[in-house]
Amino acid sequence: MTHAHDDDDEHEGHDHHDHEHDHEVEPRHFFGVVPVLLVDDVLGAVEYYRDALGFEADFLYENPPTYASVSRNDAIINFSQSQPPGRRNGVKQAGPGSGTDLYVVVSDVDDVYQEFKLTGVSILVEPDDTDYGMREFKIEDINGYQIIFGEEVEDDDDAG
Repeated sequence: MTHAHDDDDEHEGHDHHDHEHDHEVEPRHFFGVVPVLLVDDVLGAVEYYRDALGFEADFLYENPPTYASVSRNDAIINFSQSQPPGRRNGVKQAGPGSGTDLYVVVSDVDDVYQEFKLTGVSILVEPDDTDYGMREFKIEDINGYQIIFGEEVEDDDDAG
């Protein structure tokens, strides 16, 4: 994924970026999706995602921040200051049974779950295997966004 700091050409000639898209790509190539979550406190959201979920702060725009980006490996999430305060663009507004705000595909989902438990993350659904081949759990962040972390699992029942 391209981050704001990846446009730096001072290291030209060095293979310091190990991104899949640093080579020739076909026309109309999609590199990924970056969700933008509305929050009242952009800095608070960045600190939570850093301290509780293990993300890195990639950039904060303005002081105090009105926009920011965090990432963990290839997962990127942006935050935008809500105007007016209190607005959210999440499923919680739609009511129960409305899905999830983000689905983050990870490896070692049970280890990620244990990591989040240790940092005090609000767990809504414990890790479980689904009938669609994923093992996943759901959290709620400090802004009320519901996020599923999932990993593809082998289906041992196909042999029958």
